[in-house]
Amino acid sequence: MKISVMQNISNAKCLPFVAMIYMSIMTCSTVLGNKLILTSVGVLSAASLVSPLWYIIGDIITEVYGFKTSMKMFWSVMICQFIFASACFFLIKVQSPSYWMGQSGYELVLGDLLKFSVVNFIGITIAWNINARLLAKWKILMRGKYFWLRSIGSSGIGLVIYSITSVSINVYHVAASSDVWKIVIWSCALKILYLVLLAFPATLIIALLYKLESNEFTDASDVLRNYILKEKFQ
Repeated sequence: MKISVMQNISNAKCLPFVAMIYMSIMTCSTVLGNKLILTSVGVLSAASLVSPLWYIIGDIITEVYGFKTSMKMFWSVMICQFIFASACFFLIKVQSPSYWMGQSGYELVLGDLLKFSVVNFIGITIAWNINARLLAKWKILMRGKYFWLRSIGSSGIGLVIYSITSVSINVYHVAASSDVWKIVIWSCALKILYLVLLAFPATLIIALLYKLESNEFTDASDVLRNYILKEKFQ
């Protein structure tokens, strides 16, 4: 069974829906970056529970639709994020009626969103480019096999870079100084654990997308089984 990147993206039936999920997770990660949660291992940013999903979906897009499509998706998401953050930043500052009591809540949650977006842009641009390029290059070297291994390796490197460059800056003003690097370390560990746990489900999603996007296959169960065997044993 030949598994390759889709050649005609204009006929991609599932890509719009995948793109919407991709954008939604990115927005959640940005908004939740300022929210700290207390766990048994220490303090974490709530975004750490969401951002690994963004990398996994990005890996799926790169694997199925190709590197160029994943980069177009990345830049589209970055532009949309800046539009959202800019709208929140300026509209929050517009004067409200004196009887309205929600101003402080909006300022707390969304007031720094534009600053977070700028910081995230720097870290994510570096991390995501490294991640996508490694995944695509390793796919060539491994002849399209072992997606689970390539995804864990490339996304793990990307998430560690992102955590060091962006998470540390974003949580610096909301967390105690002694907790900043603890948050970064635990954030990296949690994200890598996510990647390991989600690698197999991501492989199934890729097989299903190949089935839905291509007329070459007639039986979804055969595609799933053959793809898994290809990943594990070849």
